[in-house]
Amino acid sequence: MRIEVSAVGTDDLVSFHCSAGAGTGVWKSQEPPVAGQEYEVEIDIDGEVSPRSGGVAGMRLDGTSVVLCGLWQVMEDGATYLQVAGSPVSVEVADGDTTASGEVVEVVADTTAIHLFPSNT
Repeated sequence: MRIEVSAVGTDDLVSFHCSAGAGTGVWKSQEPPVAGQEYEVEIDIDGEVSPRSGGVAGMRLDGTSVVLCGLWQVMEDGATYLQVAGSPVSVEVADGDTTASGEVVEVVADTTAIHLFPSNT
């Protein structure tokens, strides 16, 4: 996903915006981010999530949480992804989750659980 860093905070937290909306996450690179610069990143959610049906496609901040909504995808190998604005977000689901691949779902995660792995640093 292509993001533009809007602010760099403490503990590697960065605020960003992208075509899907706005978010905050933990920068996972030895090269520090620069506010105002664009990066191509892979977004992973650390920890298990429980998707909820519905929502408006995109990404937004809600207090100390990031709300992501998109198309739920379960791969043949069991890996799960949330397609947000055409970009896959890697997620782990809670035990017993029965969300079907192809559903539009919403996932809420703490900003510290959103991990940003830049590919162009």
